[in-house]
Order: sequence, then structure tokens, then C-alpha cells
Amino acid sequence: MRPASHLGADPGLLLIADPSLAPTVLEQVAPTLARGGVSLFSGTEDASGPSSAVRRRLVLYDGKLLPSHADLLRRDPPALLLATREPESGPTEWEAQLLGAVLRGGSLVPPGLAVARQKLRRMKDVQHASDAASMVVQEAGGSKVASQLAADVLHELAVNALLDAPVDAQGQAKYAHRRTEVHEVDAGDACELGLAVDGSRIYLEAVDRFGRLTTGPFARALDSYGGRVQVNSEGGGAGLGLRRMIEHSDVIAVRVLRGRESRVLCAVDLGDARRRAGFPKSLLFCTE
Repeated sequence: MRPASHLGADPGLLLIADPSLAPTVLEQVAPTLARGGVSLFSGTEDASGPSSAVRRRLVLYDGKLLPSHADLLRRDPPALLLATREPESGPTEWEAQLLGAVLRGGSLVPPGLAVARQKLRRMKDVQHASDAASMVVQEAGGSKVASQLAADVLHELAVNALLDAPVDAQGQAKYAHRRTEVHEVDAGDACELGLAVDGSRIYLEAVDRFGRLTTGPFARALDSYGGRVQVNSEGGGAGLGLRRMIEHSDVIAVRVLRGRESRVLCAVDLGDARRRAGFPKSLLFCTE
């Protein structure tokens, strides 16, 4: 990959372009990101210099996730993986807007959409929320396949936020290692779900108040991406649901405020394609 320019909401964001991309794609990046609220700046510092290790990298690529991308997530700070969806075009406008939201903070659901939000404490309500997501997709004219995928994604988001995120005063997980035994979490451990839909996709967001989410589970999911799923029970879950969540989604956006909040959004296309693992995907992970 080649450094393309310095770019971003702070001097730490550096654009790295995949060499397989057409040169014309790079010409479209700056205005598209600017319209998404990602500000640009000029700089001359050599990207290979010693201070580049702490720069936040924005990797523009063809959107085809590979195991090699796991190492980009393991960087500190993790790289942001932004997809191009056509050979001769840059990132989409809506993904540029989402990138801006990830960097700024606040809700990750695209502006202008009506968002249904609810607090969740009980495991039985997770299934109700998943069923609601499925129904919303169908009412929006989405396919039956998309309705099932949306339900699966929301279930994974909710379970992770409800059972894996909470810790006690000593920092020990409260529910992650006894998932099958938990029917309801303490009031202070409730998570919030958000759901919105437009003519192309459904946006599913989960928020917890703990801010413990790391890139580790995502990187492990990518280590074997495209091959057999590697079961890993670290952290309480086996990683199978997260792998499916990545496969089903067009975009996964994550913003973590350490010790305060983790916010995860998945966008699921409303079309009828069943197998989506090889489709272009953006994976935007920002930790503050």
C-alpha cells in the first residue's frame, strides 16, 4: 500500500491507498470525504518516519476483506478500512458520512433517518428486537434473506452489548462466562439498541456504557476469513456470531470511548443475495 496524503479530523489521520486501485479513485477521495464531514489538511511528513507509528491510518481498498487485514486492526491505533465498491469510483457518500461520524462521536446512524431506540435488560427481549428488525426489513420492501440476516446481526449486537460488555467494580466480566444462565442483567448494565432503514439498507446500532470493546475479536475473526471458522471462546463467546455479523454486513462501524461507551453499527443491504462474505465491506474501528 502507498501513502496518498495526510487527511482527517486530526493530524493523526493518514490515507493509505491500496496499489490495486485505479489512480482515478484517488482523485475522488478528498471531495467525497469532505462532504462526509472528514476535514482535510496538507502535510509533508514522511509516512515512514518515527512518528507515523501513532498516526491513525485510513486504508482505502477494494473492500474485499482478507486475513491480512487483521494486522491492520491490531495496530495502535487500529486502521480504518474504507471500501471502494466499483473499480473506477471512490468510497460512497454514505460511507464517507459514516466515517465522519465515527471520528466525531455520537450516533452512527445516518442523519435524517427516523431511529427507533430501546433499552434492553432481558434476554427474551433480544429475540423480540431481532424479530422487529426482520419485520422492518420486510415492511421496507427488503428480501426475506435480508430480513433474516438483519435479525441475526441485531441478535449478535445485542447479546455482545448485554452479556460481554458489563464488568464489576474490579473489572471482572459479570455475565460473559455464564451466558446460558443469564435471563436478565442489572438495571445499570442495560444496553441501548437503535434501528433505522432507508431504501437500500437497514442500520442496526448497539451501545453499552462500559467502553471495553477492542479490535481483538474482529482481528481473530479476520484471521481465517474466507476459510473455516476458528472457534475461540476468549471473552465468553466463541466468535461464530461475530464472523457471521461481518459476513452479513456491508459496513461495521465501531467507536469506543475507553471506560465509558462502546457503540457499534452494522449496515445490512436489503437485497436478496444470501452469501455476502465476499462482498465489499468497510470496517471502521475508532478508539479514543
